[in-house]
Amino acid sequence: MTELDSISQLADRLLAAEHIAGSIFLYPHVSIDGDALGSMLALANALGQLNIRVRMPFDEEISDRLLFLPELDRLEPFDESLVAELASDQQFALLVDCSDSGRIGRLKALSDLAPQIGVIDHHVSGGQSGFLRWIDPTAAAVGEMVYDLIVELEKRTGRSLFNQTIGVLLMTAIVSDTGGFAFSNVSARTFRTAAALMKNDIDLRTITYYLFDLTSQERMRLMGRVFTDAQFHYRGRLAIALVDQELINSCGASDADLEGVIGHLRNVAGVEAAFLIRELPGQDLRVNIRSSEAFNAAEFARLFGGGGHPRAAGLQFEPMPLDKAAALIINKAGEWL
Repeated sequence: MTELDSISQLADRLLAAEHIAGSIFLYPHVSIDGDALGSMLALANALGQLNIRVRMPFDEEISDRLLFLPELDRLEPFDESLVAELASDQQFALLVDCSDSGRIGRLKALSDLAPQIGVIDHHVSGGQSGFLRWIDPTAAAVGEMVYDLIVELEKRTGRSLFNQTIGVLLMTAIVSDTGGFAFSNVSARTFRTAAALMKNDIDLRTITYYLFDLTSQERMRLMGRVFTDAQFHYRGRLAIALVDQELINSCGASDADLEGVIGHLRNVAGVEAAFLIRELPGQDLRVNIRSSEAFNAAEFARLFGGGGHPRAAGLQFEPMPLDKAAALIINKAGEWL
């Protein structure tokens, strides 16, 4: 199926929802970032203007860096006891910025009950969820794809849907996933989309401040500890940092305060692959990867059931000691390096 066919079929399905009882449910991946959250809220805003009912059950705390976003009050705190009630209103489930319901945490119990499931994503992965799968690895962010989808909805309906709110949300999505237009995933399409969004009177400086510059004393302490204890292997070509909940708590920080740390490890001279292994509150381990062109982070992550982009990817381990997870990563990465 071509990209044109995919966007057309998804637009058809979304517009059909106006005439069917129930709501469209939007689901982002766990550890939500600016791309997933901004894209989801922007699409919800556009569909709302077309009198299409949208619900967004939500199951995690939002990072301080994203609290400036509009429309956050539309998110519904998720309670497992309400699954049956919510499912009765769910006519279509759309996964945003992920292609597998296994990536949406506890919300999977609800999304899997949908009579129809769709996917809009820009990551290459082995996920199979969704009868409507629009996956475009050439997009720097799902925000680019949602922009194109809203343009398609405008063409179909003859309505003007873009506004300042959607502009801020989609610009946040794109800026977030491109590192402020600095990552290798940026293309001419990225700048064309950003230029079109800027017509909506967007304060770009405010977006970049919250996404990249805003910090706290707790975050500074945590970053200092992480950088001090970071390990380097294979003559400095591999950097790895381990973070458990005890370290996070001792700094008075949160898991969200680790955002961006992996990029600093990757920037160390000589490092071709950087890994951050963190212990989650439930004791699962999350591994973030950033790499140079000499190391395909996405392919490496898929060895362990993860995925992502060639230069930025991630995976998750079931509970195990951090040093055991580190040994697995170091040994396998060594074969690649």
